Amino acid sequence: MKIAICTIGSRGDVQPFLVLGQFLSQSGHQVTVSSAKMYESLASDYEVKYQSFEGDFAAIVDDEAIKKEVGNNPLTIRQSLKEKVYPIIENSLESFYELAMWADVVLYHPKTMIDGIGESFHHKLVKAYVVPVFTPTEEFTNPVLCFLPFPKFLNRLSYWFANFAMRSFNTPVRNFRNRHGLTQTKSILDTPAIYGISPSFLERPKDYPQDVHFTGFWTKKSSKQNLSNDLVSFLSDNKKVLLFTLGSMPYKSSTDINKFVKGLTDNLDLKILIVRGWGLKNTQINQNEKVMAVDSAPFDLLFPRADFVVHHGGAGTTAIALKAGIPQMILPVLHPFGDQYFWGRQLEKKGVGVATIPLKKLTVQDLIKNVKKLISEELATNAKHLKRSIDKENGLLKVKAILEKHYSQQRDV
Repeated sequence: MKIAICTIGSRGDVQPFLVLGQFLSQSGHQVTVSSAKMYESLASDYEVKYQSFEGDFAAIVDDEAIKKEVGNNPLTIRQSLKEKVYPIIENSLESFYELAMWADVVLYHPKTMIDGIGESFHHKLVKAYVVPVFTPTEEFTNPVLCFLPFPKFLNRLSYWFANFAMRSFNTPVRNFRNRHGLTQTKSILDTPAIYGISPSFLERPKDYPQDVHFTGFWTKKSSKQNLSNDLVSFLSDNKKVLLFTLGSMPYKSSTDINKFVKGLTDNLDLKILIVRGWGLKNTQINQNEKVMAVDSAPFDLLFPRADFVVHHGGAGTTAIALKAGIPQMILPVLHPFGDQYFWGRQLEKKGVGVATIPLKKLTVQDLIKNVKKLISEELATNAKHLKRSIDKENGLLKVKAILEKHYSQQRDV
């Protein structure tokens, strides 16, 4: 079976699809993953064919004007991103369309806008994502709007937002259709959908259609990276370790991060490891015997060596911490809009995390109070118990079975 995997966006939108691509390729299928050129280095860590298009999302993340819009009303973000994002979308659609013509099955992130050009190969399409924002349900509010107090009977209506957001990027899609002589189609097509979510962590809604699946997380162990000797040494004594990272998110707080760190080390007997990532790459961290900062490290190797983690709430980071079996605290950077707050609330519901506080609202005293709760034995026990349930799931194998069944059914029609 020839499988095209198409995705676009941040690192968190790309890495899970590389994991899928490698697994499906190693399972005997012909697989090509397509995303932006800036992720070629990341893709080289995976044994899968990678087809890139021009597009530098790092430049967008580093743009100061755009940083000011992060977390604000998405209606205003559209204008500020228009000149930078639309060209990337048009470049990507050329790559995606070519791959779709080759493939038997097209597995795609909805942000690719393939729905807008995919009417002629509708039968090949399977949506894939790690956040359940495109399938309406009565059981919970759309994750990107979960901060709003929707009554349960309006939960399904909250998913209209996803359709609206997709329509806001119709211009590059329309340009592509005009160039290729394609007819007008809906913004979102009715296709099967798979979500890389653990049903042990978030139960699959009972009102979902039969062809919408929670497969389990899409993760793999690092094979080409190791922890540095200095890092291993820092993690090796008997003192508890709190890991702090914002991934690719910008640090948005009026409080110097060093004040947060000092507040914790002055009041609690622990060590703090900060992984800068993109979000803190230019930040000066005051390091000492209790505080260490590194630019990056493979999370799947690092998290099991920590005792608890404070992070921005990305779906991938949340999943890795759950698989490591450690308690979590989420400080959403994208707030009020975005799924980060949703994952924080779910951690608290499952008894493996503490109350979620948006980073821009966090005080030193709030952080100290929450971390004191985070280090409780009850949360540690709950996190280990949930890890055991998650370890029994095999999200990658389930995706393989779903795609093979989909291809077989379409071929027999």
